[in-house]
Amino acid sequence: MTDPAPHDVSLAYAETSLGDVAAGGFTTTPDPGGNSTTLSGTCPRCAGATVTVYRYGMPGLGTKGLRSWLGGARSRSAESEGPLRSEVHFCECGHAHPGLPAEAVFIGCGASWRIGAAP
Repeated sequence: MTDPAPHDVSLAYAETSLGDVAAGGFTTTPDPGGNSTTLSGTCPRCAGATVTVYRYGMPGLGTKGLRSWLGGARSRSAESEGPLRSEVHFCECGHAHPGLPAEAVFIGCGASWRIGAAP
């Protein structure tokens, strides 16, 4: 087993779409309170640790309002996979890469991607 690549903090900020990446480096962790799920992994561009919290009821999470909270068709465990497969993810490594615009929404290298099928 090889060590993961170190976080390249000197990599210049660039809004870069990486397309589909393998799911193997990402995990979801449902919130014990049942209000959100956390997606964590490694940015495929800068190799920084990235973590995003998705609240239930947000677009892309498979919730349809009150019905889902009252035991609708999808379970919370199924919904926790929603962010893993359906959303566009952004590097949120927390490092202000060189050239990061002041108005940037996500603090990271500027990469975005979708998570594809498991390898």
